[in-house]
Amino acid sequence: MKGLETGKDKVKKICDVLKRETLEPAKQEAEGIVASAREQADEILADAHREAKKMVENAHLEIEKQKTIFQASLTQACRQTLEVLKEKIEHQLFNPELSKLVARPMQDPKLIAQLIHAIIHALDKEGTEADLSVVISSAISARAVNELLASDVIQRLKEKGVLVSSIGGGIEVKLLKDNITIDLSDETVKELVAAYIRKDFREFIFGK
Repeated sequence: MKGLETGKDKVKKICDVLKRETLEPAKQEAEGIVASAREQADEILADAHREAKKMVENAHLEIEKQKTIFQASLTQACRQTLEVLKEKIEHQLFNPELSKLVARPMQDPKLIAQLIHAIIHALDKEGTEADLSVVISSAISARAVNELLASDVIQRLKEKGVLVSSIGGGIEVKLLKDNITIDLSDETVKELVAAYIRKDFREFIFGK
């Protein structure tokens, strides 16, 4: 019995030694691996959270940036559209009315004669003695204008009367020697008038 117990004790001792020298270290190593794995997993999760947060923040920044760009583009488009509409309204209302306003008097023989008198007398005051030609619109009666001109004015004209051309209205006075034309045609007068009253028209229609 004593010998058997002694054998059991030896076996027990061997098992204890194996447990102590092999199993315990392996268990500790396994626990260390698990602990390290948990730490790495926690770190990976933390990095993932940080990266996700950064991506969301960047996405918000990009959205705000795009929103700002879109709003700026929309504002610019609205301004351009409004300006186009203003120009269209001006073209449809202002230009035709101005043309009518200028065209009627600029085809009146009496006004045409007055313009011719005024320009020729002004040239005479400046000492201009060059031959002159006066051109009027073919829509105006040259005979009616000539009858309204004073004799001294008729004598100043090279052709002893006015000439007709394709201008819509008004007159053109040509200084033949100097090759200069004083343009008071209806188109020129319309441009001159428009330059003065277009701003008033815009303020009246658009408020600024």
